[in-house]
Amino acid sequence: MCGDTEQLFVSEEDPFDDPLWQQATLMASAPPRSAKGYGTYSLAWLSRVLPLVRSAQQLAVLLLIYRRCLWARSRTISLPNSDLAAIDMSRYGKYRALDALARLDLIVREPWDGKTTRVTLSDFP
Repeated sequence: MCGDTEQLFVSEEDPFDDPLWQQATLMASAPPRSAKGYGTYSLAWLSRVLPLVRSAQQLAVLLLIYRRCLWARSRTISLPNSDLAAIDMSRYGKYRALDALARLDLIVREPWDGKTTRVTLSDFP
């Protein structure tokens, strides 16, 4: 009976190959969350993306995405229009910036389904 019990707990799959485990490892090394109304950005990340963005709007949207990723501890987040209202950016400005950032491969934008825009940050520490 003891031999049968040992066989039940033996698995050939490596638990560290699980995508959730890999994401947890990625998020464990993420920078700390910033305080409300403030942003925390890695200078290394900023130096990589700054030469790629073409406008202040694109940079602002990218920084807001980065900040929300830190808060969510996830590379994929929702980006509501209300976040951009604080910096006087319209939803159309957001859409133009997101399209440009997607063309630059800085983000991956999920297909729009009539709900809040969801994006994945391509380069996240």
